[in-house]
Amino acid sequence: MQIGIPAKLAPVLFAQALSRLFLVYSAYSVIFAEVLLLLAGWHEGNAAVLWAGFLVGFPGFVLWWLMFSPLSPFSASLYLVFLGTCLVIVTWAVLATMSDVVSTKFLPFTLLGFALITTCGVAARVRDRLFWATLGYLIANVAIFVGAQLAGGVFEFDIRLLVGYLIVVLAVSFTPGLLRAQSKIQPSLDNSMDFISQDAEVVASAKDIAAHLHDTLLANLALISQTKPGMLQQDVRESIEAQLARLENSELTSTRQTTISQELSSDSRERLSPVSTALAEAERNGLVINLSGELASLENLTNDQISATAAALSQCLANVLAHSGQKNAEVVLLGIPSNVSITVIDGGVGFDVEAIPADRLGLKLSVKERIEQAGGTVRIWSNPNHGAAIMMQFPTEVNDEQ
Repeated sequence: MQIGIPAKLAPVLFAQALSRLFLVYSAYSVIFAEVLLLLAGWHEGNAAVLWAGFLVGFPGFVLWWLMFSPLSPFSASLYLVFLGTCLVIVTWAVLATMSDVVSTKFLPFTLLGFALITTCGVAARVRDRLFWATLGYLIANVAIFVGAQLAGGVFEFDIRLLVGYLIVVLAVSFTPGLLRAQSKIQPSLDNSMDFISQDAEVVASAKDIAAHLHDTLLANLALISQTKPGMLQQDVRESIEAQLARLENSELTSTRQTTISQELSSDSRERLSPVSTALAEAERNGLVINLSGELASLENLTNDQISATAAALSQCLANVLAHSGQKNAEVVLLGIPSNVSITVIDGGVGFDVEAIPADRLGLKLSVKERIEQAGGTVRIWSNPNHGAAIMMQFPTEVNDEQ
């Protein structure tokens, strides 16, 4: 059971949300600056400032396009040039026609400058966002300086604009680290919910079995008390064995087997039982497995491929316990019409793929050779101290004779 966004999708979704958030801040900055300019022009009866205020609204159309279209360097450059030009005109109009404003420390200028900085929302990577934020900050200062020179006014360094730039830089730099920390916690939360769900099922089954066991013991004791001393008669023994068999086949089995039984038909369940057995054996050995995908996605594999997959998967999970220094692993099952993949991921000590140590012969023999002999491929990703991922993949064709 997963809580919230799956860990694998979180980085992409978070990056998209952060990009939209920066563009929303840019939109608000432009709107507030336009409102302040229109109010100032209306209050002073200044047509030049009023027209400058109306002009500021036009970059908003470009910004609207940015927010609801695929982000690109071209659209970001267009927005920077358009808004930077508007900032030059606004600075000139205000300083040249409003005697009360004697320097460039005017709030609408700061807001438009911040709108240029938050253009960094067009980028997806940290490095690119820092580039666009810095470029926006430089264009803002240059535009204000040029407008002040044209109007014969005084250019003063605006500390508020610098503070806004630093806040954006800190947000861009540190939020990915917070996301990585959260992604480490997410599997533990998911596993905790799995354990709670499993414990609830076990407790319910245990209560049912306890009641059944109570009745069974009473019945058997009463039956035994009425038999003659010595060996139990054949019919008495058969009755007791039948009741014990019913207990053995009761609901108090592993949660994974119960789930698999619900997902698969009896034939498929029997064919794929080696894979489910490999997973269950690893869990009995103390490995906590976070399983993504359904066992049914392996149905298109041939019997030989299923056998090879089960043996290779068992070896991969054993390697996680023996070498990774971790007690947790993710197993991802993915089946599409063209291929089936089984990926084992751990966050352990990792290793150099180009120089697999001698004690990892199981990885070469039990995993790589088995899968390749069954018609599949094996890909390995790992670096020291960065965990490991092993993907076993088979091309598939729906075959009636499996």
